[in-house]
Amino acid sequence: MHDFLNTLRALLLLATLGLACAARAEEAVGASEPAAESRSGNLFNSESLFDRLRDRVRFSGFARLVGGYLDVGGVNYVEDVHYEGYTDAISFGQDSLFALQTDVELTETFSFTTQLLAHTSATRESGVEWAYLTWRPSKSWRFRAGKLRTPFYLHSDTLDVGFSYPWIIPPPHIYTPYMPNDFTGLSAAYQFNIRDWSIETKAYWGNFEGAVTVTEKSPADLKTDNLRGLILEAQRGNLHLRASYNRTVVTLTVPALARLVGPLRQFGFNRSADSLNTKADTTLILAGVSYETLDYFLKAEWSRMAGPVAFRVPRFDGYYLSGGYTFYPFNLPITAHATYARHDGKFQGRPVDEIPAGVSPRLAAAAPRLAARRAAQLATLRSAYNSVFDSRSTSGDSLQSLGVGLRWDINPAVALKAEWTYLVGERDKRSFFTAGRAFDRKANLFLLGLEWIF
Repeated sequence: MHDFLNTLRALLLLATLGLACAARAEEAVGASEPAAESRSGNLFNSESLFDRLRDRVRFSGFARLVGGYLDVGGVNYVEDVHYEGYTDAISFGQDSLFALQTDVELTETFSFTTQLLAHTSATRESGVEWAYLTWRPSKSWRFRAGKLRTPFYLHSDTLDVGFSYPWIIPPPHIYTPYMPNDFTGLSAAYQFNIRDWSIETKAYWGNFEGAVTVTEKSPADLKTDNLRGLILEAQRGNLHLRASYNRTVVTLTVPALARLVGPLRQFGFNRSADSLNTKADTTLILAGVSYETLDYFLKAEWSRMAGPVAFRVPRFDGYYLSGGYTFYPFNLPITAHATYARHDGKFQGRPVDEIPAGVSPRLAAAAPRLAARRAAQLATLRSAYNSVFDSRSTSGDSLQSLGVGLRWDINPAVALKAEWTYLVGERDKRSFFTAGRAFDRKANLFLLGLEWIF
């Protein structure tokens, strides 16, 4: 928290100093003109520096308090069951957050945006979430550079703003942990109209390097090189369509695999070592549709991870269907909604049958001690190599869920949410859970959330 406050102070000071310099420069130019000199004799001839800062800097933010409880049927298991950070103990520390956004108008065409986020989750760092420069040379074109949100999904730009969507947490069947939420790079967008349709095309390019939590107990370091994509969005009235095509070279750093690859190559089992490759060119394709009115909404998204993905990143298909209706008991706007979601993921590749189970009879006869030592080494290496594939075969995320919820908009800036989701995964898969094999991958997730924007 101390680092967060220091970062906030530094960025606000930087924005203030930049605006002060811009204001002084503009006043100096105005003072050199005869008309300006006739109106005022001092440097700040039309308005105070405070007024200029007030007009050019806009603060906004959002906060959410989310509590959850995972019901696994009352059976006592050897180890705890976790789903998206929730357990059979009431917790408010997984999705609660506070964020402050600063938008600075530098000129008529340039602006700077930064978003600072304090998060309660142990698997996510607090700090600068966004920090980018925007250039709008015209009403149609928009260019951005800096730390940006990856534009994969319908709700990518407002993924942390729970007030902007009906659920308490978006379906992980689509909003997967396998890809990063942000990147450092460039984006370009062009807007135009075709009859009643408003169209936006967007392209982006950049890189990401940081930690991702694919499984709760084994986070991995992820690096994406040449992350790029094309997005097409179309809107007509209440209808919103979106499609995106994204590619990147993914590299996962998994210490356990790195320690195994070295001995495999040392013994000359290069094909086995290559089968543990954690670098691959990966493709992510998504499509979404949303129709929203004041009385009801319908949403659906579909995604596919394809291509020769990395060893610890599976191929998958996921989708959700969601709908809701708003009614007004006692003049209170309450939205009831339901969501069905499905995710089918599996890993590619099979173990290479290259490591022998023992040594040759000739070596055993010529050097019994050496043969015994080498046989033990090969047995250990073979066991470790096969165990990696055995554990991976049970790590797929195949899950179905059915959720229902209520949302009460207390006022235009505050919403109270309640949600129940029934989760059914495959017993022999991870299915987004962290648990032992005794767990049948069936659970109920209960959530309460308070959303606030300002």
